[in-house]
Amino acid sequence: MASKRRRSFLTSVIACIGFVVAAIWAWDLPVRDVLAYLVILLGFLVVLILAGLAGGALLNWLRRRKK
Repeated sequence: MASKRRRSFLTSVIACIGFVVAAIWAWDLPVRDVLAYLVILLGFLVVLILAGLAGGALLNWLRRRKK
């Protein structure tokens, strides 16, 4: 049996997908628009991750430089 944390994550993902499907159906959203927003959001996510990695690398470099 899956752990409680894993089940909670899976339940959240299923609920999120269900909400998006319900929004597409209820508001007659074009699937192409939804996919375009998804690509934009994934792009922002990649930018945030890269900024975090760059910030961490900079802090690591600054910390090592003082020694």
